[in-house]
Amino acid sequence: MHLARYSVDGEVHHGIVEGDTIAEISGDLFGDLERTGNTVALADVQLLTPTSPTKIVNLAGNYLSHMGDSPPFSRPQPFLAPPSSVLEPGGTIAWLEGCENLHYEGEMAVIISKRCSRVSEDEVGDYILGVCAANDISERIWQNGETNGEPDSQWWRGKGADTFSPFGPWVTTGLDHGNLEMTTRVNGEVVQHTNTSELIYNVEQIISFVSTYMTLEPGDAIFTGTSGTTKAMKSGDVTEVELEGNGILSNPVGYPE
Repeated sequence: MHLARYSVDGEVHHGIVEGDTIAEISGDLFGDLERTGNTVALADVQLLTPTSPTKIVNLAGNYLSHMGDSPPFSRPQPFLAPPSSVLEPGGTIAWLEGCENLHYEGEMAVIISKRCSRVSEDEVGDYILGVCAANDISERIWQNGETNGEPDSQWWRGKGADTFSPFGPWVTTGLDHGNLEMTTRVNGEVVQHTNTSELIYNVEQIISFVSTYMTLEPGDAIFTGTSGTTKAMKSGDVTEVELEGNGILSNPVGYPE
């Protein structure tokens, strides 16, 4: 089931995506999903991020292919991005002042369904609404100081600047999040391809570990990590992250207005 949050005539609604239409539901995505009887064409709505997270938890170094010559971490390595970094499907990734080396990072996002605190790995499934595609946009100079030797002491803007956390296009329930193909494209060219079975720390391990120390709220998004070696983008590029069974998250890159 594909669960969406969308805007029509400036009003926010929630619904179930069925082919080219959306069946509206009463309430949000965390209730009983009761249909109102209203439908709308998918082409006539503005898709929003499926949820409004209180926080985004990103995983660093969670694919061996992204670690280069570095050994894998001995435990999950999460870091936070703020709600203000969220970007809707189709929204423009902002080429902000000082950007020089802006990278895509195609990822699978896991969406939390209810308050989650100190849960065991066996319990994690009860706290997952579903999964979707995500793109952990990263400015490498701010993040790592790759050219000027002066990285920020935190990844607050290298990973958490405005528009740097697109996810969507909707949340899909019932998928085997441990075995999904994932492809990233820039201007139609495949630049990343992996399967979520290659995660070093799987979804159950991540959520159990994080919830031991930090309460997760309904709608929070866990970006589970990226694979391979990423490259710089430029203004005018279009990124796509496709997660098997979910859909395609597409966002152009451009200068902010």
